[in-house]
Amino acid sequence: METVDAFHSDVIAYPAITVIQRIVPGSARLTRTVAASAMANRSLPMAVNALLTKDSDELAVEGFLSPTNSSAPLLLDDIPRMALLRRIERDFPTLEQSACRVGIGVATGCDRVYIDQLDALPVEAERKLPLVMARDLVGGKIAWSGNGVLNPFDESGKLVSLDAFPLFAQYLQSHKDAISGRNVAKRDQVGWYRTIDKIQPSLLQTAKILVPDIKGEGVFVIDDGAFYPHHNLYFITSSEWDLRALQTVLRSSLTLLTISTYCTRMSGGFLRFQAQYLRRIRLPRWCNVPEELRIELIASSGSRCQDDLDSPVNALFGLSPAEAQCARTIADAARVGKARS
Repeated sequence: METVDAFHSDVIAYPAITVIQRIVPGSARLTRTVAASAMANRSLPMAVNALLTKDSDELAVEGFLSPTNSSAPLLLDDIPRMALLRRIERDFPTLEQSACRVGIGVATGCDRVYIDQLDALPVEAERKLPLVMARDLVGGKIAWSGNGVLNPFDESGKLVSLDAFPLFAQYLQSHKDAISGRNVAKRDQVGWYRTIDKIQPSLLQTAKILVPDIKGEGVFVIDDGAFYPHHNLYFITSSEWDLRALQTVLRSSLTLLTISTYCTRMSGGFLRFQAQYLRRIRLPRWCNVPEELRIELIASSGSRCQDDLDSPVNALFGLSPAEAQCARTIADAARVGKARS
């Protein structure tokens, strides 16, 4: 009840009154709301009466079905948005239920030692990998800056023996004070040279979609299998979906609606594209996508026109014209600065 005077004296914090009832698991109840803007010159008892009276005309009461078996937060500030989002969540599986995986790049704990120009790192070729960073994603493509990252793990995920790689050992020993000061090194003094995150060498050759975290709109760039991601990048892989088709879905207004609804906004309104928000994206199984729509999704992946991206995605999710317009309006409003349509 933001801005509503619910007390006899002025207050600095607005109240939220929640009534919890036990109902049949898996069923849904109609959540009824009235916007604070409709409360001008109206009393709180009038709002209560309107909410409790079916088909009341006293105030603009809106309602939507609220699932009882969902971990999603209950958001009441935009009923058309939530009605569309809940419908999509009811009808489609999550990103990871549709054979996609969300992960994050490597955190080293000491980037100034572990990361440098690939050719400048004075270690054996087997002990370094080409690294892609958020600033390398330019204009929807990868403009690699030439960085590399030290890799202390073998193909099986075990730490390599320093005795087997004398150049690697010499370099690490020359920076041992900085490396040993990390918490991860203090917890494992034998493996003091490991990175915070275990590097998975197979990820380097895996095709993936790279996603920078803090942006004014969604940035989803395909890496065909040439780089290892830095920890300021999330990545999405799929064992079923064509990544170009998936890129179209991720760049759509519907995806931006989902992210902007759930994510924490940063200063200036910038959005967070963290794993917990990416995992809330809904996606049909690839096997359920008609061949004609597959072709259209793939063909649209590189387009800079939002209509080209939205058209096949709206068809994929069965959006009505009103739902499609709702998603587009919300997505356009969510973009920051030059990213706004």
